[in-house]
Amino acid sequence: MKSWAKFPPGMLNVREAACGYSLFTTKDPDIWKWHIEELGELCTEAWDNDQPAEDRAWAERYREKFSRWIDDFGHPAIGHKANAGALESHDGRFDDEPAPPWPMLLEAVKSACFAMIEGFTKENTGATERAAADPTSRLHRSYLWRTLTSDDTAEEHRAEALRAFRRGVRNGRRGRPRTLTRPILPVLKPPYHWGGVGFPEYPGPSAARERAIKELPPPANREELAAREEELHALYASAWREDVPEEDRVWAAAYRDICTLSVNGRRRSAIAQGAYEGYLQSSDGLFDGEPARPWRELSVRAGEPWCSFVDRVEDAPEGESEPATAEAAAWEYWDTLYRVAPPWDSDPAQAHWLAAVRAARRKAHADDGSPEMGK
Repeated sequence: MKSWAKFPPGMLNVREAACGYSLFTTKDPDIWKWHIEELGELCTEAWDNDQPAEDRAWAERYREKFSRWIDDFGHPAIGHKANAGALESHDGRFDDEPAPPWPMLLEAVKSACFAMIEGFTKENTGATERAAADPTSRLHRSYLWRTLTSDDTAEEHRAEALRAFRRGVRNGRRGRPRTLTRPILPVLKPPYHWGGVGFPEYPGPSAARERAIKELPPPANREELAAREEELHALYASAWREDVPEEDRVWAAAYRDICTLSVNGRRRSAIAQGAYEGYLQSSDGLFDGEPARPWRELSVRAGEPWCSFVDRVEDAPEGESEPATAEAAAWEYWDTLYRVAPPWDSDPAQAHWLAAVRAARRKAHADDGSPEMGK
């Protein structure tokens, strides 16, 4: 769904500006919700007490802007009967969960817009007329802002946007699911997206050496190619050592992180596929009253709710009953779509959700070895 990639210190303002760019350069409400959830996750970063020094100024400014919605313990307040709908849950699942109100969502969107404008102005020192325009005026003229604040906006769209923001805040507080944080064996060949376009340029001699190797002209022969690969494998092996030098720690942590996400992400997707197919076997190929497509034909966004389903199955408390796990996992499925889950007591798909839980657990058990990816 999102990159989940670690960024070097001092990048939180860049991430906020990137959220703003993603929000204000599309008119697709589904894409808005996707990035509003990401913005909700980013909000929680400001209350991380372990923030590196480079990000503290951004975090302090962010906390000041959002202090009116934050309680004394540093957690988002529960938005009881806030405007735009409190999204109160029929089964109480929002109890004790952060539920930021609609004004906080608007303030987060506004802050992301200003961060985007500030970043654009800094990068374009020639200061075009558009870059120099009053930020508030630009915000109020934007299609997104006019849609979010218009009295004509359908309450359903407003409620789904708020649900996306709340889900992002909850996910930010919970941290990554266990499915994505399982320890793996050292990986000496990174996933294809490591170091790709738009990736941060990490500090330290190992990162510099990696960049230098990758910028060399094409190898003249197989021997030269093998020598380069061997040197890169040695660099990547050093990232997994416990005694990584201080100057290389940001690069090494990011490398380990993205490899862990890649390996576990493939496992998570495979278990989600198992859950999906288990559901369809139980429902004679129907989902939500319609014939369902094969897993391979689902988009990433269509598959992500099943990954959230799997997260809840694997994070089930010890001793929890199977129906209780199925209810909670089904709720996670619908919440990932920013929709209200059907009341469990009257959900006609109960048996199919149970079948999906069992299929997910069978698949997880079959792949229960420590995931790894070698050379």
